[in-house]
Amino acid sequence: MATVVEALPLHPRKASASRRRRHQAKLAHRIHQIAPGAATVLVTPLWTDPSGTGHRSFVARALTADGRFLKFEAGGSRQITALLQGAYPGVNWDHPQTWTAASNTLTDRINRKTVA
Repeated sequence: MATVVEALPLHPRKASASRRRRHQAKLAHRIHQIAPGAATVLVTPLWTDPSGTGHRSFVARALTADGRFLKFEAGGSRQITALLQGAYPGVNWDHPQTWTAASNTLTDRINRKTVA
C-alpha cells in the first residue's frame, strides 16, 4: 500500500464547468490505463504527524468487479488520486471517497452522498 502526498492547495481553484465535464468524461479511460479492470476506486485520506505538524496524504485502492484488489505500478495511487481531485475539485477530500466506473460517479463514504 502506497501513501500519496497531496500536491493540491487546501482550496483548489475550480475549473470552468466545461473543463470539469471534459475531465470527468475521460476519467474512466485514464483510470483504466493505470488500473486495467478497475470497477471501483477507494481513496482514503491519511493524516500523519512526522514533525509536529499535521500532514495529509492519500491511499488509493482499486477493486475489480468481483471484489479483488488490483496492484498499481509505482506512482499509480498518486496518479489516480490526482485525476480524481482534478475532476472533482469541490469535493471534501477530508472524507474517504469511492469512484465507480460503471456510473462514473464519486461518492462520499461517510455520508453516502453522491458528488457527481
